Amino acid sequence: MLKQDNPLSPLDAPIPGQSLTAPLGDRPWQKPSRYSTPDEALTFYLERLSVKRLTSQMLDLLETGLPVDTLVDVMQTGAVMEGVHSLDVGIVISPALAEAVMAMADAAEVPYVKSSEDIDVDETPYDTEIALALKEAAEETGVEMLEETTEIKTVETEEPRGLMARRAK
Repeated sequence: MLKQDNPLSPLDAPIPGQSLTAPLGDRPWQKPSRYSTPDEALTFYLERLSVKRLTSQMLDLLETGLPVDTLVDVMQTGAVMEGVHSLDVGIVISPALAEAVMAMADAAEVPYVKSSEDIDVDETPYDTEIALALKEAAEETGVEMLEETTEIKTVETEEPRGLMARRAK
């Protein structure tokens, strides 16, 4: 199979059923994980986070508004796919890993969001920045932007009919 230059190319996706054609034990998830205890796995993460380049990238992601829990989930999912640790070990260490990430962000004085539940979907900074950019572009070109309408339409439904229909009360 030829390797494409674009990693997002749809032609570079796995073929359905391809995972069933590889020899047993050839894939990372079919082998025992490198670290089987939570202590070993947490030590692995802390060593990786102590690398200046990786720490800088992590803090940049937190600064853009990525929640800590999402960052930890992404890190663990990648490690599970690479065979670093098992999924259950990742679940056990996730609170400690999140605390370590937040402590590093506090030390670097980088603002962060703890959980994805803390994000107000209606007021994300990306939406406001995009809306402002679109408004400026529309003003420059003289195009009128359509306003959002929030009309609630009520749809009247018919009474169900048939042999198995429930009766209305």
